[in-house]
Amino acid sequence: MKYKVLVEVYVPELDIKYNLFIPVNKKIGNVIINLVKGAHELSQGAYPIGNNHALMNSDTCEFYNADLNLKEAKILNGTKLILI
Repeated sequence: MKYKVLVEVYVPELDIKYNLFIPVNKKIGNVIINLVKGAHELSQGAYPIGNNHALMNSDTCEFYNADLNLKEAKILNGTKLILI
């Protein structure tokens, strides 16, 4: 059984928030890649695709290590993230 967490992701460049279910065993780096692709598609190309994006906790201002999975990074249900 795959466990997922419900997070809120804010994309400041688009001024849009998304609520997403993300599997806890996914690496942060893979999550960032998927979030960037999704934001690019949903914004009809306005959000740039690149390699220099990061994921940050909006409450603690902590940047997440791309090599950790969500469980190791202690990302739980209701966590508010910022895609930079």
